[in-house]
Amino acid sequence: MSVVGEMIGKPNWAPFFYSSKMGTGKSALGRLLIRLFGEANAITQNNIDKLTGRFNMTLLRSKLVVCEEVNLRPGSGDANTLKTYITEKFTAGEAKGRETERVEQRVCLVLTSNHMPFWIEPEDRRYYIVNVDHDGYARGPRAEDFAALVGRLEDWAEDPANIAQLYNALMARVLPEDFSAKTLNVETHGTEIMQQVFGNGRATILDQLQELLDAEKQNAIPEAEVVEVVTGTLKANINTTKHLMSDLGWSKCAVKWGGVDYARQLWVRPGFTVDRGKLFGPNGFEEGLATHLGHEVEAI
Repeated sequence: MSVVGEMIGKPNWAPFFYSSKMGTGKSALGRLLIRLFGEANAITQNNIDKLTGRFNMTLLRSKLVVCEEVNLRPGSGDANTLKTYITEKFTAGEAKGRETERVEQRVCLVLTSNHMPFWIEPEDRRYYIVNVDHDGYARGPRAEDFAALVGRLEDWAEDPANIAQLYNALMARVLPEDFSAKTLNVETHGTEIMQQVFGNGRATILDQLQELLDAEKQNAIPEAEVVEVVTGTLKANINTTKHLMSDLGWSKCAVKWGGVDYARQLWVRPGFTVDRGKLFGPNGFEEGLATHLGHEVEAI
């Protein structure tokens, strides 16, 4: 199977180059990719603000968009919009002075960041994360050697004949049978850092959430406060809130408090229940929920 046959159409996942250090060559790689796609067909931007912003037609008409320094909030609108651009063939685009129109977009995205992308949801098949850290980073022990290497690469890439030679070699390269530009198998091709983001990262967040709840000695906590802790303190994805609390064994019930006439969600620690405005627990524990919430409480 050749690249030509596989890459017809639009890929449904994006390479994500991460390094904890600055000066590891992510931007240099991006410039090389821009040359391979053709500078008239590609563009580099900082973060994804322009891509997800209002007047994004130029970017949507490009074949390659390199997004540098991507650092999103878990569950943010930008993160969800980015998913759409990676997987969907059609989207809405707008140019200044013109009406919004339906766009058939073939954008290939490449993302880079110095921030660990814990905003990516567990097992998300849209991102292939590669750790490009090495000891040639800026001010690292081999910084001079690496800077010289990047300089040679830049000089080499200035010659269109060299870019053409690299392009032809890549187009002729035969890919493994289990490779697909349409579907990323994270179990087969997942990298060590992907395991950390999807697995260890989530386990760490789970442990941190447990420690925070235990430190506060809370046996009941409103859903809104859980969301604030998960997304604010722990910087995790808002969509994982339910799963995190459930994994810790907490249960959710509907209660009224604060003088409102509608029910709100309350998480209750394992072994505890809510009944008639009171919290009941092991060994005869009984306490009014008002002690926790500061208001009279009515269980629904």
